[in-house]
Amino acid sequence: MDECLLYDMMTRDTRQLTTVQFKKHKAAYTVAGVTCFVLAVMFYFVYRSEGTTVGWAILLAGLLLSVYCFWNGYSDTVVLELSTEGIKYKQRCYPWDTLQSYAINVQDDGEGSFTYLVLNFKNAKVPLTIQLDWIDDEASIKQHMAIFAKAYEIEFDC
Repeated sequence: MDECLLYDMMTRDTRQLTTVQFKKHKAAYTVAGVTCFVLAVMFYFVYRSEGTTVGWAILLAGLLLSVYCFWNGYSDTVVLELSTEGIKYKQRCYPWDTLQSYAINVQDDGEGSFTYLVLNFKNAKVPLTIQLDWIDDEASIKQHMAIFAKAYEIEFDC
């Protein structure tokens, strides 16, 4: 469905809005953690003949990065929250009345595409750009943003 048409179909009644929370994408962080672990073991075997310290350092760095990815993936930390108060991102709340417009941008760099939520504020020269690729249920952010934007009369940059 066309996003601009979806935007026009939403309600303006803010009493019906519920808080929507988005967490980290567990599968993406798990894949990153497994990749780090495999690369660490592989580079350990490649560099172990160079000297024991280089091989062990690479293995330790890879294992630490792998644990970091697994830890991030399975934490229940809310990354993005849409509520009647505003948009909460990185422990900071941006009230709806400060938002002028928003957009969902998909940038394709040839190797893959990246999705961004771009928030244009009334008193800011630079918009806030939030990468959505590492957020769980990234596809539904468009619909939820359209509902909140219609309720608070915020423009969608098609």
